[in-house]
This record gives sequence, C-alpha cells and structure tokens, in this order.
Amino acid sequence: MAGRTMTTDMAKVDRVDEGTHEEPAIRKSKRRWSWIGGLALGAIGAVAALVLLGGSEGSGATDTPAPLSFAEAVRTDLIQMESFDGTLGTEDGDPVVSPISGTVTTTAEVGTMVEQGGVFLTVDNEPVVLLYGDSPAYRTLTATDDAMTLTGGKSGVVTEVVAAGETVAQGDVLYYVNGEPVVVMYGDVPAYRTLRDLSDNMTGGDVLQLEEALVALGYDPDRLASVDEEFTDYTETMVERWQEDLGVDETGQVSLGDVIFIPAAAEVLAVNVAVGDSVTAGQPIATISTGDPLAGDDVLQLERALVALGYEGPAVDGVWDDGTGEAVLAWQADAGLEEDGVVDLGEVVFLSSPVRVNEVLASVGSTVNAGTPVLGISSADQLVTFDLPAADQGLVVVGQDVIVEMPDGSDAGGTVVAIDSVATGGQGNATFGVEIVLDDLSVAAGLDEAPVDVEIVSDSVANVVAVPVSALVALAEGGYAVEVDAGNGATRLVAVDPGFYADGLVEVESAGLSVGDMVVIP
Repeated sequence: MAGRTMTTDMAKVDRVDEGTHEEPAIRKSKRRWSWIGGLALGAIGAVAALVLLGGSEGSGATDTPAPLSFAEAVRTDLIQMESFDGTLGTEDGDPVVSPISGTVTTTAEVGTMVEQGGVFLTVDNEPVVLLYGDSPAYRTLTATDDAMTLTGGKSGVVTEVVAAGETVAQGDVLYYVNGEPVVVMYGDVPAYRTLRDLSDNMTGGDVLQLEEALVALGYDPDRLASVDEEFTDYTETMVERWQEDLGVDETGQVSLGDVIFIPAAAEVLAVNVAVGDSVTAGQPIATISTGDPLAGDDVLQLERALVALGYEGPAVDGVWDDGTGEAVLAWQADAGLEEDGVVDLGEVVFLSSPVRVNEVLASVGSTVNAGTPVLGISSADQLVTFDLPAADQGLVVVGQDVIVEMPDGSDAGGTVVAIDSVATGGQGNATFGVEIVLDDLSVAAGLDEAPVDVEIVSDSVANVVAVPVSALVALAEGGYAVEVDAGNGATRLVAVDPGFYADGLVEVESAGLSVGDMVVIP
C-alpha cells in the first residue's frame, strides 16, 4: 500500500466498518446485540472494502494514499440500555370516602393539592383532616384500648368538673350540676333508673353493684348489709349515710344521674364540658381509661404526623403517652376539632403523601353515609409509568435508578418505586406496570400525560479496554485484529478477541494492544 507500511503475517483481512465514533468515558445505547460474534461481524464485514496486505496490483505506485484516521484504545465502562415507551403524568388513587354519616358542608375544590394537616371536607361542619401514614384509620385513637366516654344523666349548668389527667376512683365526684355532685362508683351495669326502696323490693344487677360500692366505702360499719341484688330498708340506710357525707338531701334513693358506674379507678383522658356549660341528660361529660396505654402502628404514624406539623411532646414510639395526648389537644384546637384528646374514627384520613383533588363526587349539601365516595384524587407528584414485558421482568427492581428521556430530548434521573405483582394482558403479551419517581420534579412542570422514553441498564461491563467497532478487521483465516499505528507512517495488525459491545465501542482482549494505542478506523 503506497505511502505507509503495514507489517503482518496475515494475508487477507476484511475491515468491519461502523463509521467514526467518539470515546466518552461511559457509553450508553439502546440494546443492539450483547456479544459480537463471527456471524454479526461477518455480515457487517461483507459490506466493507477488502484490504490486501502489501497493496493491490492495480492500485498504481504513484497514487496518493488517502490519509488515515485513528481512534485511541481506551479503558472504560460499557453499558447497554433497554428502552421502553412510558408516560409522564399523575396516578389516580382510590377516592376519599366520608368516614362518618351526615351532610357534606364543605369540600376541597377541584385542582386543590391537599397536604398534611389540610382538610378534605367537613361533614356536619366537622373537619376530616389528612395526615400522612401508610396504615388506614380503623379505630378511635386515645390513651388506651379501653377508653370509654361517660355520659351524664342530669340537666342543668356545670358548676364544677374534674380536670383531664386526674384519677377518679370509687366515691369521687366527677362533676357538679347546679351544685349537685355526680359520683363515680364501680360497676359494669350502666345506671338506667332511680334506685329506691319499694313495697316490693327492687332487685337487679344495678342494685347489687350499688350495695357493693356502699359497703366498700364504709357505709356498713356493723356488717349488717345483705349484698344480694335486693334494695332493702338497710340499703336505704346506707344510701342516707352516704348522702349525709356528700352534703346532699338524705332521700335514701339514688336518682338517675346521681351516680355514674365505671369498671375501676380510671384516668380522665379528656373533659367534654366546662364550668358554666349547660348540659342535658345523655351528653358526653368525660373520657376515661383504666388500662394500658394504646400502642400500634396507627399511634406511631399519628405521632409522626403531629411532630411533622410542629406539635412537640410525642415520643414517636407508637405508644400513647401524656405528650401524645397534649399534642392531640393542641392539634384539635388548631384544626377546629372537638378538643377532647381523642382522635375519633372519622376525624382523620391517613394517606402516604399529598394528593390533588380531581373531582367532587358528593357536592355540598349531599347526605352521605360512612364509606360514601366524596372526592376523586390523584397523586400530587407526577410519576412516569410504563408497561414492562414479562420477558424483561428481571431487568427492573424497586429502588433501581433509571434515565427518563423527556419530551424535549433532555435526560432526567428517576427511581423505580413500584412494580405490579400481577401481570396484565394475555399469554405472549403480558406486562407488569412500573412506576418511577423523577429525582427532580421541577423538570416535569407543566407536563401531563406526556410521552417519554425510559432507559434501563440491561447489561454492562466495567474497566475494560475498548476500541471503535469499525476498527475491527475480519481476518480471512478467521478471527479479528485491529490495525495499530506503528509510527513513521507504518501500521501493524494485532490480533484481538472481541467481547461486549455498546454504542459503537467493543471490548477487546489482546496481549499486543495497550490503552493509548491508536487504531485505524475507516
């Protein structure tokens, strides 16, 4: 070949011509093929020019040789990417349902983003608040599992009431109505009638627990009482002794509302009335508890939400303590909820993140029952979704980093956050839905239902020697080589073993090729 010398012991070669390629540190491409074999390279080489060592008889000794082009052998990582058609948009969620029955008095407007602490709707003017958490609300949250609300049996004005945090035991006054005390006694049967001595003695479980309480309080000093479910003259005597100590009229009868029966000594968790309030029979007075603190994942997520909203006190350990109760009271005051220290089932909807209101399903003034859909919602953050063919299921795992090619051609990083566990579609075209969250949500501003490409690493090799694939020379006797610059216009053929291919580069192994060597490319 005139103008340069190529030294080799190989007689005839075909160059594999793939064009000129640059050598970035890391290559990415859509998947073409994983390994270069004789068949693939042979097919490419079939269209390449035949190169004869020592030149050609008809070339002409005086022809001016074409200038050579070179590329450097580099050490790099090679990455193959699989591309999938995806969509950038928001994901519809299950509708928000009314947790209580009543009349819808307000709802969040369409297009509104509801965040933690925000109000979805009000039912009978009672707010339904969003707090973040993965466990749905399924029970009333309060200090203990056995919390109970005490209702009064008298009408009038509250003149004194016990404070939250105090303990009430048998014989203690819970509150006063019109100056008259309402006392707690131990018993499991709620007070439902006036207890007194009749011509035919009154009997029943409520009589029994009254007698037991009076004896326990010391009103049978001579041990003459028959604790036997029968209201006798002596029962009346014990009642009069008790009334004398209370400083009330000694009527010998216990009117409905004079006593509230509780199972045992209890802590007052919340008080529902204040001095000066007018109350009626059947109205909640206080919430008490006699058992262990309430605990569970729902308590934990409540504590986390309260702390995130700026309420100090909860230990954030999933166990209701005084700090939890104080934070709940402060939050209820700010949210416009009843300040009772109890998160009633229906006051809160737990969702994992903010949501956007897409549709009002029950308008203001509608009557709803618990479970009636009220608001259609979608995720507040945009997601990229695509269908992963079942054959490629092994390519993707939750937590994997991916590249999303945006509609303007720019690349954005993303992370796989969910993969459906059940495929859709029939045999042969089954797919699994995949969800991706963008690392920088601002790049998706103003886009909805936009087409994107999702690029996922399907295979890779690290720290290999690579040359442009077009530098490969197919040898007539088999195998491959590259033409290496030998200096002074001379080149030499070096045998190589091709390997992994990505984006115009091919991994090569050779004892005669070093990083930095310049190889001839078409």
